[in-house]
Amino acid sequence: MSVEEIISTSGARLQWDASRQMGTLWKGYTSIGFRPGRDYAVVNGHEIVDIGPVVGNSGSIRFSEHGAQEVVRLLARVAGEEQRRIAAILIDPGHGGRDPGTIGRHRVGDELFEIQEKDIVLDVSLRLRRLLEATYPDRQIVMSREDDTYLTLEQRTDLANAIEIGKHEAVLFVSVHANASLNSRARGVEVWYLTPEFRRPDLLDPEQVGVSDPDVLSILNTMREEELTIESVLLARNILSGIHSEVGDVSPNRGLKKEAWYVVREAKMPSVLVELGFVTNRDEALLLGDPRYLQSLAEGIYNGIVTFVAGFEQ
Repeated sequence: MSVEEIISTSGARLQWDASRQMGTLWKGYTSIGFRPGRDYAVVNGHEIVDIGPVVGNSGSIRFSEHGAQEVVRLLARVAGEEQRRIAAILIDPGHGGRDPGTIGRHRVGDELFEIQEKDIVLDVSLRLRRLLEATYPDRQIVMSREDDTYLTLEQRTDLANAIEIGKHEAVLFVSVHANASLNSRARGVEVWYLTPEFRRPDLLDPEQVGVSDPDVLSILNTMREEELTIESVLLARNILSGIHSEVGDVSPNRGLKKEAWYVVREAKMPSVLVELGFVTNRDEALLLGDPRYLQSLAEGIYNGIVTFVAGFEQ
């Protein structure tokens, strides 16, 4: 059976990585990764399933009858113990303690107005936690810091990676920051995700996936990286849309950005970095000093996370 017939039967969509000659079939947020020449597929980044030989290339991919039936069955798999679930959300207010982050200083009338990144992001993060806890009382809502405490970058990602979850569960990592620029006119909101070209070598535990062959493990790791990239982009897009809906009339949407920031590249999960605005812009700095505006930012991030979770778990 051709991959087109599988797509027609299942309602899935195909993502093809030409450089690695790998494909991923997506239905909702369920993924099945495969590669011509291999007789297995990877479901949701961790479950290995025998599907028999897959032959061809991006122009013509065919599965055995058994393999096609198995792929269609897996794509149709719904609620129950195999349904994916977001079990925990880690909120990471950047900086803290002896590290104030970026600082904005502006003349307002006869007085000097000063605002520090570490205070802004902690305020928004605490508001975000309250919103998430009210909506998800059955999930872990974790803060990397709850007060003016200094944490290393390693401590932040180690905390996220150490959260215990079940087989079909996932963690979200949301790092919250404020921006700065030498151009005092720069303003607006950005959301960053890990550049897709970056490759983390140790996303999968060989014992958990039951694979010892380094070549197979490398393929599985690459497939998992592809899934995390897609999930991170979707999370970033939803958060940016949520913030824009709340504050877009006063703060411009600067779009999605990609970079290998430490916290997003070391977190082994869907991860994003949110830039709330520029403290170096006088008007935006004044907004970031307004508790009502900070509440709007928190609600925007919250709405984006809720939208992502609903899609992830459907």
